[in-house]
Amino acid sequence: MSTGVHAAAAVAGASERSDRQYRKALRHSRTVGRLKILLPMLSALLIAGFFAVSWLANQVPDGVTVTATAIEDGKLVMYRPTLTGENGRNQAYELRAARAVQDLTTPDIFALQEIVARVPIADDQFASLTAQSGTVDREAETLRFDQPFRVETDDGMTADLQAAVIDIAAGEVASDGPVEIRTSQVRVDAESMRLLDKGGTIIFEHKVRMTIDPKALDRGSEKDTTTK
Repeated sequence: MSTGVHAAAAVAGASERSDRQYRKALRHSRTVGRLKILLPMLSALLIAGFFAVSWLANQVPDGVTVTATAIEDGKLVMYRPTLTGENGRNQAYELRAARAVQDLTTPDIFALQEIVARVPIADDQFASLTAQSGTVDREAETLRFDQPFRVETDDGMTADLQAAVIDIAAGEVASDGPVEIRTSQVRVDAESMRLLDKGGTIIFEHKVRMTIDPKALDRGSEKDTTTK
């Protein structure tokens, strides 16, 4: 009798542990799913960087308008440069700045001021980027932000970054400053972030904190129950 009780208790304990592990796996799966929705928004950085580097890689690129140019202190200054066009899916994009400054002693480097971009990130979904300044190195194919900037999507996602380097050739974004990303369900804070694999992988590092709306968890639990 005792042996049977112990065996039943062992089975019950194993079942309880299995259930806990299953629930933990579900929570992890839902969390990963929520973080994946951040990828398109952050991929907007790669897209904007690509347009900026491609734009400045040509001396007289198509789709660019400039209100005026001048030589100031040995630098070429372009006022209100604007790049517009369409991608392969006929979605319009726009990248503009208050000024683009090229030091004639370092012709591959352009300093952009008051940057605003609107780029497509999926079918019928766009992201907007606003930055105080950025530096394009057309030889290295990089766009560097050294001051705070923001990325927002039409459906309410927001990312605030203090700095970042966009490597177009490698398809990577590196931010070694604080990052804050918000959606209607999740908020993620970290001291640094990496976007790899041409926007396919996101890594948050150092003092990572994630806050999930309890209502979102409840909705996820109801969905899981319905699915089972």
